[in-house]
Amino acid sequence: MSSLLPEITAATQAYYAQTADFPLTATDFYDWLASLSPVRRAEVLKRGFTTTQSEPDFLRWCLEVRGYSMRDFMAERLSIAAYATWVGQGAVATRLT
Repeated sequence: MSSLLPEITAATQAYYAQTADFPLTATDFYDWLASLSPVRRAEVLKRGFTTTQSEPDFLRWCLEVRGYSMRDFMAERLSIAAYATWVGQGAVATRLT
């Protein structure tokens, strides 16, 4: 499995890099907050919008609501073994509610 991690990491970084194509807004932040549990929401609010802009959960949410499916992106870029490993880690579950 460790030989697959660089492949998974590179694809994951490429997925999140797509956020450079559009601005991350305060509206995104507050819409995402509304989808979180109260405990998680309180944790995120303490850190604020500026800090949260680099959080993978927030980035993925922003990408997914704009139609950038992480599952599809990873399936297109990973080898069969790497994709199976990624799915096995539970990473395929969407962050949208």
